Amino acid sequence: MKKIFVLIMILVITLFNIETHAYIAKKIDLKLNDNETSIVFLRLYHSNSLLIISDTSSHLFILDYRKDEGIKEVLNIFNTNPNIHFLQNKIDKKIDNIYTYKQKNLLKFRVNNYTLCIYKEVSDIKNCDFVYLMDLKEEFIMNENVSAIFYDEKIKDNLLAQVRESWIDNYIVSPKSFTILKINEESYNIAIIPSTKP
Repeated sequence: MKKIFVLIMILVITLFNIETHAYIAKKIDLKLNDNETSIVFLRLYHSNSLLIISDTSSHLFILDYRKDEGIKEVLNIFNTNPNIHFLQNKIDKKIDNIYTYKQKNLLKFRVNNYTLCIYKEVSDIKNCDFVYLMDLKEEFIMNENVSAIFYDEKIKDNLLAQVRESWIDNYIVSPKSFTILKINEESYNIAIIPSTKP
């Protein structure tokens, strides 16, 4: 089912008229139903963010930012004008249906009964449905069942041996694509849509 969803999304995107210098799609409609939320991993060349969109709200959580003019262009593609949150200021917050908090070295997002853990340094993974490996300095050791793992393309292959050998779904987060996690209270789907010209 997940693969069919990914193929349909890729087909829809390729049918758009391509006229931008940087991005394939002019617009991406996430087609959210009631009680659905999409988490878009926005890994651009000089920034790393999560765009969390529900049927009633839109929020951009800046995880890492140096300077990236591409964020405005990407937000136009998703046809959203989100509230922007820099997580360095305050991590423990409740915003609409999103809870952000830090537990040991993990930054956690709780949305629709799912927990997405952002992993930057050595830490035990506990109570996470999804894990995003933003950075690794040593091999990531699997010690809990999770539904899917997302990892930054810059992470060295030898640090991801256990991730790749496991049966867990794993996806690359890259500036060359939009990785979209769509969740509701009962299930989830993942789509990867190319963002740049080949």
